[in-house]
Amino acid sequence: MLKGYTSRKLREQFPKLKRQCGKDQLWTQAYYVGTAGSVSAEVVRRYIQECQDQ
Repeated sequence: MLKGYTSRKLREQFPKLKRQCGKDQLWTQAYYVGTAGSVSAEVVRRYIQECQDQ
């Protein structure tokens, strides 16, 4: 459900995706689940933000 929702929202926000992908799937069928151990949620948020800024 999350992939379907985000796919629709991203295609609405970025029309170029619609032209590039057409009706093809935006996301793969695969998914990843992992743990962050004893790391705080704030550390994980900061890590994700730093990755997106690059």
